[in-house]
Amino acid sequence: MPAENARSMRSVLALLFVFSLIAAACSGGDDTETAESTTTSEAEEVTTTTADEDEDDETTTTTEEAPTGPVAPLTGLPVSNESALDRPALAVKIDNHPRARPQTGIDLADIVFEVRAEGVTRFMAVFHSESPAPVGPVRSSRTSDFDLLTGLDRPLYASSGGNDNVMAGIRRLDIQAMTNASNTEYFRDGSRPAPHNLYINAEDLWALADESEPPSAWFSYRRGDDTLSPSAEPIEGPVTIAYKGEPLVTHTWDSSEGGWLRTQNGLPHTTVTGDQLAPENVVIMVANYTVSSADVTSPEVQSVGSGQLFVLTDGHVIQGTWSRDAADAKPVLIDSAGSPIDLTPGRTWVLMPDPGAVTLPIE
Repeated sequence: MPAENARSMRSVLALLFVFSLIAAACSGGDDTETAESTTTSEAEEVTTTTADEDEDDETTTTTEEAPTGPVAPLTGLPVSNESALDRPALAVKIDNHPRARPQTGIDLADIVFEVRAEGVTRFMAVFHSESPAPVGPVRSSRTSDFDLLTGLDRPLYASSGGNDNVMAGIRRLDIQAMTNASNTEYFRDGSRPAPHNLYINAEDLWALADESEPPSAWFSYRRGDDTLSPSAEPIEGPVTIAYKGEPLVTHTWDSSEGGWLRTQNGLPHTTVTGDQLAPENVVIMVANYTVSSADVTSPEVQSVGSGQLFVLTDGHVIQGTWSRDAADAKPVLIDSAGSPIDLTPGRTWVLMPDPGAVTLPIE
């Protein structure tokens, strides 16, 4: 091969070699970019995940800390008077006879229990975060009260007394009973007919309390951005509770009030101020009744045990079951999916009708 042709061939081969190197380099660069891109993507993913975890942690912390101040155990609401949290619960038996209406101070109760008595329901209003002055009309005790009182962590107890058998049972309870039979702080309102005219100022009884501990929470409450149970169903129209005897009760959600407006026998259930009662929560614990051992004419609610449950909260109804293993235990509320139910922070009325007494405005 001539020398000139040989040089030309070497040049071509050299160029081909250079091109091959460039191609290899370009191919390696794509792999490098992909690797760097993957590494960067993974790093960003890890960073994002870490950020999300941090945000979740912050949200969880915020949720646990909200509200920021002291919280009342029986409402889940912040309180401005921290010293009030150190006092025991005050349970007051309140009359619901037609002649006792409208009642006084019941709208300030943290929890109100409504159970059957003789032909009409009777309330046990539990005060802790607020101090009504006065509250009433105060009426007599029933054996239905025993297990409810035991679950309130040695409360003060106000009533007008009771028959000998009931009072003997009251004396056996680990509570601070301050009935009208043994306490001079009670007074009567002469403008009302007896016996539906007995009243008490809460502070007068708290001033007599010993150093008993404050109550522990009866219910758990949603906090911060917690959502309702997935089992919750929105409802429109009244929920009806037909107690044996009277009253016929309805609760209807009112978003402007943020509560469940209560009626009795078709009329708004108001206090002496004219305000209609509208608690944030209505917990309907369907329960059985037996004949009281203290009086054959008196029904006795079985508040220890289990039964059907309807929870009215935030414009929804959550159906499930309630259970309570012992008189000193708090009720466990479980939805139809088997999850615990949290209430909306606020006041709660606990209604305890017989089976078959509840009608919902949904199919």
